[in-house]
Amino acid sequence: MLRRRPDPVVTRGGAAAFGIVIAIGAIALAIPLLPGESAPREGDIAPRAFAAVRESEYVSVELTEEAQNEAAAAVEPVMASLTEVPAEQLRLLATLFEEVARLRLRSELSSEERLEALGESPSGMGLGQAIRSTLLTLSVQNLEDLRAASVEGVSAILSSPLREEDKANRIEAYLLVGTVPSFQRGEGALRELLDAFVAPTVALDEQTTLGLRQEARDAVGQVLVTYAPGEVIVEEGQTLDAVAIEALRETGVIDEGFDYYDLGAGLLMGAALGTVLGVYLYRLQPFERPAERRGLMTLLAVLGTLVAVRVALPELLPDTEGRFFAYAMPVGAAALVVSSVSAPRFGAMVAVVVALYAGFIAATAPSLAGAAFTSALEPLELVIAYAAAGLAGAAAMQRTERLGRFAAAGVAVGVATGAVLLAFWMLTEQRETEGLGWLALAAAIAGGGSSVIGLGLHVLLSMALRVTTRMQLMELAQAGHPILQELQEKAPGTFHHSMLVGTLAEQAASRIGADSLLVRAGAYYHDIGKMERPEYFVENNIERGVSPHDSLAPEASARIIHGHVFDGMDLARRRRLPAIVGDFIPQHHGTRLVDFFYAKAMERGETDAEEFRYPGPRPQAKEQAIVMLADSCEALVRATQPETHEEIDDLVNGVFAERLAEGQMDECDITMHELQVVAASFRSTLRAVYHPRIEYPDTPEVSDPVEAEG
Repeated sequence: MLRRRPDPVVTRGGAAAFGIVIAIGAIALAIPLLPGESAPREGDIAPRAFAAVRESEYVSVELTEEAQNEAAAAVEPVMASLTEVPAEQLRLLATLFEEVARLRLRSELSSEERLEALGESPSGMGLGQAIRSTLLTLSVQNLEDLRAASVEGVSAILSSPLREEDKANRIEAYLLVGTVPSFQRGEGALRELLDAFVAPTVALDEQTTLGLRQEARDAVGQVLVTYAPGEVIVEEGQTLDAVAIEALRETGVIDEGFDYYDLGAGLLMGAALGTVLGVYLYRLQPFERPAERRGLMTLLAVLGTLVAVRVALPELLPDTEGRFFAYAMPVGAAALVVSSVSAPRFGAMVAVVVALYAGFIAATAPSLAGAAFTSALEPLELVIAYAAAGLAGAAAMQRTERLGRFAAAGVAVGVATGAVLLAFWMLTEQRETEGLGWLALAAAIAGGGSSVIGLGLHVLLSMALRVTTRMQLMELAQAGHPILQELQEKAPGTFHHSMLVGTLAEQAASRIGADSLLVRAGAYYHDIGKMERPEYFVENNIERGVSPHDSLAPEASARIIHGHVFDGMDLARRRRLPAIVGDFIPQHHGTRLVDFFYAKAMERGETDAEEFRYPGPRPQAKEQAIVMLADSCEALVRATQPETHEEIDDLVNGVFAERLAEGQMDECDITMHELQVVAASFRSTLRAVYHPRIEYPDTPEVSDPVEAEG
């Protein structure tokens, strides 16, 4: 190793903060989300038979209440006699006929006015328009017959006690045997009058009845219920009623309300989840710089997935019909998103812990102990299916450089989910063929959903949090990118140099396991600052032997050369280049001296070396170190134009030795062995690019252009 161990990208404090946030979120998800969420409801179906957990003897409130209600219902209601009703109703009936007789004599009133006046009278207010019209238009004899019949009918019906519910039947019975007027529609008129003037003569004595019923309730003793351990309380498929829920609660099958043990379990599981992810985040160091935004993106993906699981699983379980809906949840999306911005090994870790905590949520969210599952194997099946899906997705997300990678990961998630479900289907005794279709559908939804949701979250979160993704690096590493096109137009020599440096550095990075895509992107943009003054850099100077520096003092030339670093950093900010790419601009020169102009200044006498030194910093990672070395080697070999392979090798070895002597490699994590591999790669590539040309003999003149083409 060339230097002390590099500072970790994720610090202990950052990893601890990450784990604490995960733990707090996980603990919150172990608590019921809504008031009464965990309470069983009447009408729920028991997914399996439930037996008493412990021996229990208790007073059943529900059964006692049922017995008391039955005793109270058996008490006959006490009726009170209303002795004044018959005389009052007959008086009202007589008043009606008196009012009819008076109105019939008032010839100054029209028929409509008489009808209205009769309807407004106290005795006629309850009568319909038809009977009022009949009363006003009947002949004197028919009116008298109707009066006598109605008085007789009301007297007869009210001669014995009458309840409200018996009124209609009593009137109909009287019409069958009593006196009915003989004129047309006489029976209907009598029925309407009886209905209006017959009133109940007895009424419920509520106070006395309630007192007797309360006495009956008080006389019922408390119902004592006893269950032995293992005694079946509820059969599979039974609809839960209040009595069953009470029995399940009293025998320890279900437990409602605040439970310190439940809280303790949630605290331990949440703390374990946060600790595991925090420790592995620090140990694996899966993020590139800057790590904070990638960490936040991971937090959102993990907690968002757990929230979705917490909300959905209580609704999807138990799977009594074998539809596999719980397995169709795209839980694998968390591993896809995390793997897209970190090392896949950390995405695999996320997949495992998310699956384990999802199983914990499924087992603890329902109020009915074990009611989330219909078999003993189902909890294991759920955890393994979720874990396998996430692990397969994480493995498929290695070097996420194209959108198609998410599609491949979705296929992997679907296949892994389907394989696990099929394996557990084979373990069941039923092995219903119909379930295979639902199984395949669940696996397809899990895979497709993980792919689509993972890609959507990847794009949205990376844009919102300004996280540089590999797809962005792929876009930047295309020669047709607008910045590179502008570089080619304004500084074609620099563009060509950058392309060669990218090729040189990318191959070397691949050989030592560094990020070759990042190296290529960094190499392409490391000299974009030269677009501001391209003529001051030799690769863009078309007129050989003529340089604008000839008329400048060495210090001024050095400031211009230094300036391309500052110009490049400013351009990177204005064009919003990712910081991870922009870091190559100052670091590819490190803190080296501009040797040529420094030597010229020294020829005139002593001078301040700091005026000729690049601002730095030195390369902070092996990717920046590779680009620094590639930049120097390509420029030196191009300027020197060696004629043999040995000369190329000597130039490359000299550059490496010089950079080591200058201490430019002291702040990055590249090893001596890796430097040897990089040097060998450079020598091989530069030999291919700058090989000596074969001197061909002069070509004889050919008169036929076609022959010359051949």
